[in-house]
This record gives sequence, structure tokens and C-alpha cells, in this order.
Amino acid sequence: MVIRSKVRVVSDTVTALLRPEGRPRYADGVAAGVALAAPLVVGAWAGHPAIGASVAMPAVLVAMPFPSGAGRAERARCLAARTVGVTAAGVFVALAGSGVAALAPGVAVAAFIGALLPRMGTTAALAVLLVGITGDGAHPLVLPGLAQLVGCLWTAALLLPLRPATTPGDAPGRARTAGSSAAIVRHAGRLALLSGAATVATGWQGSLWGEGHWLVTSLLLTLQPTPEGTRTKSAKRVLGNSVGGVVAAGLLLAHPGAYAVAAVVGVSGAAAYAFRPANYAYWALASPVLLLLLSDFDESVPWYAAVVRVALNLLGGLITVLAHRWLWPANDRVG
Repeated sequence: MVIRSKVRVVSDTVTALLRPEGRPRYADGVAAGVALAAPLVVGAWAGHPAIGASVAMPAVLVAMPFPSGAGRAERARCLAARTVGVTAAGVFVALAGSGVAALAPGVAVAAFIGALLPRMGTTAALAVLLVGITGDGAHPLVLPGLAQLVGCLWTAALLLPLRPATTPGDAPGRARTAGSSAAIVRHAGRLALLSGAATVATGWQGSLWGEGHWLVTSLLLTLQPTPEGTRTKSAKRVLGNSVGGVVAAGLLLAHPGAYAVAAVVGVSGAAAYAFRPANYAYWALASPVLLLLLSDFDESVPWYAAVVRVALNLLGGLITVLAHRWLWPANDRVG
């Protein structure tokens, strides 16, 4: 009876985490899939797969859902802010380098600023990290930041003409606008400190070791302004990334070629972005396949890389939950 009761509790919890909270945005999903896959195909065809991947990478950040109810003007402002953040990250990495001495402060400062600017969010911090670990900020065939700018503009050109959402969906800026200014600044400081420290911890030898950047990514994407929001997002990432990581590991065992990777990235990206407004857990299910294949587009990665990344996501979620208790905890008597 005890086992049956525990199974029922787990089942109810999973059902609650996967329950739709909005409506899918199929048009945005298709646009994101095209934005991701097309540069990979062109890059592979032209014999420069690394450049194709560096142009596709910005789509991961630029195509994130817009705030609920955002009209075309607000969508344009969000796209502009994300484009500035991603392009600036490319320029920064090209000039400062990809060593931990540059990445740690770059990620921390970008995370702090983004936490204060809802339209930017974690876009710039993630861009510094992703560009830094792939080395795409200083590719010899392109100017600093050019590949990122082209990727952003290409993605924006596909997304902006689409009809804005008229129903409630995922609103990344909603939690950030709630609460006092002191709470927002405290969240920004907490996010900057944790992400910067994680970058140093995983890159003390000079550059981010192995899969260490996934710990930093987990911290950036999981930590929310409130303990409740952090716990919910952490649980969804644990559930989604665990299942999605197993699927990604299976795909890696097949050692897909460049065009096959482009197709899988396009399909998984379309699914991830189409269903993310309905529930963040759906994004967490599809994104491991997308990110694992895209970040290692021209490299051979062992199947167990997905397992390591899931473990780092779990660790990052645990750290964010504990951070609300130990790192500048909110004063319940205020507000």
C-alpha cells in the first residue's frame, strides 16, 4: 500500500508538471526549425559546417517565446534586444578570448544586466557562454560578431512577420516584473554570482572542462526571482532533460552525418519552440536533442555525454533551489 501510494504521488506530480499552461505556437515553431536547420545545411554544402553552426546557434536564443500578449511592436523590441545581446557576446568573445578569465566575468555581468532587463533576460549571458565554448566569436573567415548578427537577423526575419499570439502563453518576463526593485536586484546579484562562480569552478584550468558549461546553463535557465518559481522550473528541467537526454544519447550512438543532424535539429527545434509556450517542461523534453547536436555539430561526441549533461542539469537545479535559502534569502516580513 505504501509503495502504491508513493507511485500515485509521483504520477500526480508528473501529470501536474506536464499539464498544458498555454497554447502551442506552431508557426513560431516552424520558423525556429527553419532558422536552425537552414544554416547547417548551407554550411555543410559549402564545406564550412562550423560557420553554419555559428549562424544557427543564435536562433536558439533569439527564437525564445515572447511575453504573453506581445504585439508586433513588442516582438520587434524583444528581437532587437536579443540581437544586440547575442552580437555583443560574439564581439566580446572574439576580442577577450574564450578562456575562463574572460568568460567568467562576461557571463556574470551579462547575467546581472539581463536580469534587470526583461527583454534581454539570460540571452546575452547564454550567448557569451555558447560562443565562448564553440570558439565561433573569432572564426578566421568572419568579422567578430558577424556570424551572430547574421544568425539573429535571419531568425528575426522569419519570426517577426508571423501573427502575434492573442492567447496567454509562456511569459518569461512575468515573474521578473513582480515584486520590489530590491528583490529584482537581489535576484540579479544571485544569478551573476552563481553563474560566474560556476564558470570559474568548471574552468579553473583555463577553459571550461568537458561538459562543464551545462552546469552554468542550468543555473542561468533555472534560477528564478522567487523560490516557488525556481522549484517549479527545476522540477520541469529534471523531468524533461532526463527523458530528452536518453533520446539524445540514442541518436549519438547512430553517429548521424551533417545533413541528418541538420534534419534532426530542425525537427526537434520546431517541436521545442512550438510547445514551449504551452509548458516549459515540453521544451525541456525536446531541447537536449537540439542543443546536444547543435553545440557539437562538427565533432564526434560519445553517447554518455548526454548522461553527463543531465547530471549537471540536476546539480544546477539543486544549487538554485538551495541558493534561495542560503544566498540573500528574501525577508518574509517585507512586502
